[in-house]
Amino acid sequence: RDIVPTDIDYHVRKPSAREYDDCCNEFWNVTPYVIKGLCRKEILFAIDHLNQILRFELLRMMSWKVGIKTEFSLSVGKNYKYINKYIDEDLWNRLLSTYRMDSYENIWKSLFICHQLFREVSKEVAELLGFDYPEYGKNITRYTEDMYKKYVENDYF
Repeated sequence: RDIVPTDIDYHVRKPSAREYDDCCNEFWNVTPYVIKGLCRKEILFAIDHLNQILRFELLRMMSWKVGIKTEFSLSVGKNYKYINKYIDEDLWNRLLSTYRMDSYENIWKSLFICHQLFREVSKEVAELLGFDYPEYGKNITRYTEDMYKKYVENDYF
């Protein structure tokens, strides 16, 4: 019998309702840590939380969108390296725009775009999988906007 190499163990897997909710919860409830880092002028703290946690959850949600589109029949590659092949150009470009984090203002911009992307993709995933869309983001978005106005628009930086 021939052994045929396969990447099936790495295919995007359909999330359970619990996994979906946990992803949403983690994304939204870590946002205040990014904001805390920004408001305290702790740029590396803010970058770390945005990159290591928020971005991880955003990419995980985006991979589920790809999984739905492809009937969970493929891998998006280690570190999501092939995800751009399966999402539209606009979504890809907006995701790439979140990687510019060389200033406080750019991190704020990245954070707002991450919020927009996560909300958009997670609502679509919930609808397509028949999951309830949690409202974790509503208050966190308001808090993010309030902190931005307080610290950035009032020339704190």
